[in-house]
Amino acid sequence: MGSFSVIIAGDEVRTGKPSPEIFLEAAKRLNVKPSSCLVIEDSLPGVTAGKAAGMEVVAVPSIPKSHLYTEADEVINSLLDLQPELWGLPPFEDWMEGALPIEPWHIGGPVVKGFGRGSKVLGIPTANLSTKGYSALLSEHPSGVYFGWAGLSSQGLYKMVMSIGWNPYFNNTEKTIEPWLLHEFDGDFYGEELRLVIVGYIRPEANFSSLESLIAKIHEDRRIAERALDIPMYSQYRDDPYLKGSSL
Repeated sequence: MGSFSVIIAGDEVRTGKPSPEIFLEAAKRLNVKPSSCLVIEDSLPGVTAGKAAGMEVVAVPSIPKSHLYTEADEVINSLLDLQPELWGLPPFEDWMEGALPIEPWHIGGPVVKGFGRGSKVLGIPTANLSTKGYSALLSEHPSGVYFGWAGLSSQGLYKMVMSIGWNPYFNNTEKTIEPWLLHEFDGDFYGEELRLVIVGYIRPEANFSSLESLIAKIHEDRRIAERALDIPMYSQYRDDPYLKGSSL
């Protein structure tokens, strides 16, 4: 069957979610048992409807409140984290070296001071960017760990791994952009123009039971990013004109 073998509009059923009717009707038209269906939902009524239909449900909350979605069989941060093989479906084939290619996106601005935890607490100096002016762009991309290329106005091009999110271990109250340029620098570069081309995804944002486990995971992210950026599908973007000051 094709990707859109069955389309059911709201006016084709008597009751909407959280009633299971729309999912049961879909299974009927597909001629499959409800128990063999996997529902992917972003709303609580949708999760309730899917479970009431006797289906397995993966929840992808549109707001960071995963604790409310306990009825789902699995809760993921975004569709980037979906593992179809867990549900008896063919796995995605585009993961390579622990990394997933994404449509490149660009972000830049002067390096600003963050919370001061990167170097002092974690031993991992980050070059923070302000989120001002990027709220729309950030809303399009889920929190998590990404990687790509970084261009510093006076120092050159570098591999980069980056966290976007609320850093649950530190209980941040605002979303932050924290790139780690994978190079040993002699000093800081606050105020310098930093441009990023983000080309791949590694994992969702996570909480950790200890500072040591957080640091270990960040270094694992670094190793994944460094290996992936040597693969041609990613290395080609080091020549992106945006990194050298061209406008989009």
